[in-house]
Amino acid sequence: MSDTLDRGPGVLASDRYPIRALTKNDLRAIVTIDQAASGRRRTEYFTRMLERALEGGDVRVSLVAEQDARVVGFVVATVFYGEFGIAEPAATIDTIAVAPECRRQHVGEALMRQLRINLGALGVTALRSEVPWDDFELLAFFRRQGFAPAQRVCLERALDPTAPER
Repeated sequence: MSDTLDRGPGVLASDRYPIRALTKNDLRAIVTIDQAASGRRRTEYFTRMLERALEGGDVRVSLVAEQDARVVGFVVATVFYGEFGIAEPAATIDTIAVAPECRRQHVGEALMRQLRINLGALGVTALRSEVPWDDFELLAFFRRQGFAPAQRVCLERALDPTAPER
């Protein structure tokens, strides 16, 4: 569907994708979409992630986008109320992906818009994510969604489990 189609006043290109809450039945579709994006099949990772998102005590905010009753994109997010020394309610995007054949068709935009609406209703005041510094396509997507570098420094230390601690 072309972005230039006359959708009428107030209708966005992303409105054509139904967005709904993630369910355990979405696991296969999510793994397939992620594999197309990452080149790795991470079934165990997403099984644990879905268990945490659906069965843990966390507020459920993870979503999928559909086209013709088929999952074509997803966003897995987590809400935090005061963790990590952050006083305000905040959410993190753990992962977001769109099926290759649906990229650049506003699926990610639809997911992000619904996520922002849902988080706003929960009183969440900040949305964060981490992006590999050389993933320019993902960085550009987040920039279009209003993200900017945070006023925090992400620290990392390599660990060698075989080396004695000094």
